[in-house]
Amino acid sequence: MFSACIVARSQAVRTFAPLGWRVFGLVLLAALIARGGPASAAEDAAEKIPPPEEVTVGTSDGLTLAATYYPSKAGKKAVPVILLHAWKGSRADFEDLALKLQRADHAVLAADLRGHGADRATALRNEDYVAMVFEDLEAIKKFLLVKNNAGELNIEKLCVVGAEMGSLVAVNWAAHDWSWPMLATGKQGQDVKALVLISPEWVFKGLRLHDAMAQANVRADLSVMIIAGGGNSKSLKEAKRVYGALERFHPTPPGEEAADTKQTLWLRTPSTSLQGTHLLNEKSLRVDQMILKFIDLRLVKQPIPWSERKNPRE
Repeated sequence: MFSACIVARSQAVRTFAPLGWRVFGLVLLAALIARGGPASAAEDAAEKIPPPEEVTVGTSDGLTLAATYYPSKAGKKAVPVILLHAWKGSRADFEDLALKLQRADHAVLAADLRGHGADRATALRNEDYVAMVFEDLEAIKKFLLVKNNAGELNIEKLCVVGAEMGSLVAVNWAAHDWSWPMLATGKQGQDVKALVLISPEWVFKGLRLHDAMAQANVRADLSVMIIAGGGNSKSLKEAKRVYGALERFHPTPPGEEAADTKQTLWLRTPSTSLQGTHLLNEKSLRVDQMILKFIDLRLVKQPIPWSERKNPRE
């Protein structure tokens, strides 16, 4: 009797199991069709991030600069970030940071400044370093203005990240950007709102920080993060000198909560002798996370509206 029950049950399973699996298969197929295929949620998110684009920007003095543009999928809400390498460096030094910024929905442009990258063998004079400010960065901003007017980013939330020599270029160009007067036809500049200075130097070749730091908007109105490895006395001294020149113009907001959300000046000195973009390569230091948090607090969360921008100088 017991054996007969087992046989009957086995026959029932063989009879109904195929029907059950067919129903399950149809339900699974419908679900896959509804979501566009078998890709995982992580793969879907990755597909939405546009691939980096190799581009060139032309300066008004006839040079062509190689650059990599990392588009954002955030459109008009995207914070544009310019990455400026150190002396004898290149845009490749920022690749990991650029990708992390892009994944955070920022629009990033990393360029090889004149005499660097493929043109590294080119001998540079002091006036060439000055031209990085007035020629190279103006060409880079012109590229970003086109992207702004295409609705791909908000140029008025512009952040510039500079390492060593690049920090001097960043500060001097910020002063230049804020020196343009407002015209009846529209803004000419005043778009740089934040600076990240990695191992900044006070003087390098033809570049100096003194005059730029004396510019009222640069010293008081921009949010600034200074980062330098605390294990190198020379770099630490330079970073503290830059911080000291700005400190009295950026009073600490009262209250613990306000200090986190409204603070406009930071000095970060991780315990390492590494400097410049090498700080980014040491993952344990989490310098990239410092930069991401700074941009989030001082740009993403700030109510700076998007607007179409035609260059009144053209």
